[in-house]
Amino acid sequence: METTASAGPGKSARGYWIGVPFAAAWILSVMSWLGICSDGCEETHLYRLFGFPLSPFGVGFFTLCGLAFLTRNRFRFSGFLIPVLLSGALGSEFVLVWIQKYVIGKWCPLCVGIALAVVAACVLIALERLPGIASRIRGGERNLVMKRLAGKMVLILIAFLAGIGISSKGLSKPDAFAAGLPVKSLAFGDTESSLEVYFVTDWFCPACRVAEPEILKGAGKVMGRAKVIFVDYPIHPETLNYIPFNLSFIVREKEKYLRIREALATLARKTKEPTPEDVQAAVSPLGVKYVPLNYADVLAGMQYFSTLVTKLKVPGTPSVVVQDSRSGKTKTLFGRTGITSDAILKTVAEVSGK
Repeated sequence: METTASAGPGKSARGYWIGVPFAAAWILSVMSWLGICSDGCEETHLYRLFGFPLSPFGVGFFTLCGLAFLTRNRFRFSGFLIPVLLSGALGSEFVLVWIQKYVIGKWCPLCVGIALAVVAACVLIALERLPGIASRIRGGERNLVMKRLAGKMVLILIAFLAGIGISSKGLSKPDAFAAGLPVKSLAFGDTESSLEVYFVTDWFCPACRVAEPEILKGAGKVMGRAKVIFVDYPIHPETLNYIPFNLSFIVREKEKYLRIREALATLARKTKEPTPEDVQAAVSPLGVKYVPLNYADVLAGMQYFSTLVTKLKVPGTPSVVVQDSRSGKTKTLFGRTGITSDAILKTVAEVSGK
């Protein structure tokens, strides 16, 4: 059995280099999961594979690739598994690149980087194994080598086609964050407007609590002319306990959301760890029933919020970001003294030019 160690210093050196694209792909997947990307990533992050966000899949997959790489000289199966995994990944990345080019129309730098890392790993694996194959052919084992090579190539081709097929079948961008929900996005107001207003807050930020009444007043006034999105920015870790509830109401209770938001803000002053029963008691006077989103939807929503915070260069909480997606003009209001309903309306008029 051929191993990296038995092939001499040259091959061993190349073997170490193969780990570089694996590590790069893993790091880029983690960055994508954390929402560290440009605005080209925003729509890509809405895509999911059979209902689950792509980034966690990428982290898990490249962790498996890394383990196979580290144990390939110890276990024969690991060495065999690497080209199969890479072939499947290459097929999947082919579909992802196609979607970015012809469906989304924007490039996600992290996704492109992952695709290039997969290609680089494939090339390095091939370059590592070619000298061994050539030497065995010269040694008189041509028929045996060609037969085994043909079998492996068929398996690699099957893995590549499987990667294309699985990704083509499983990749989709659901309406909102759950297929079947009677909404199309997390946005309120005129969802087709190029004028966008983002209210970025933290449920336990003292300044946010002071600014919240003005935010609610301003949001109610601009919904008729702009797309409005409420973004949870969890600077305080306790806010993470409220995001799943808030996301559910954003998606399911748009007409009553502003009043629900007031009820959640009141509840946040009473407890940092609300139970579903606490939340239901808080919204019951509004005639609302809390229906939880599934875990995948909550995770996708949190990732979307994180992407927006990075894209909009939010300075902190509370912030109100007003931008026109057509002209690119953007203005940000920040802090409890800077955010008033009048200031929000004035900024909307300034950015829209109306």
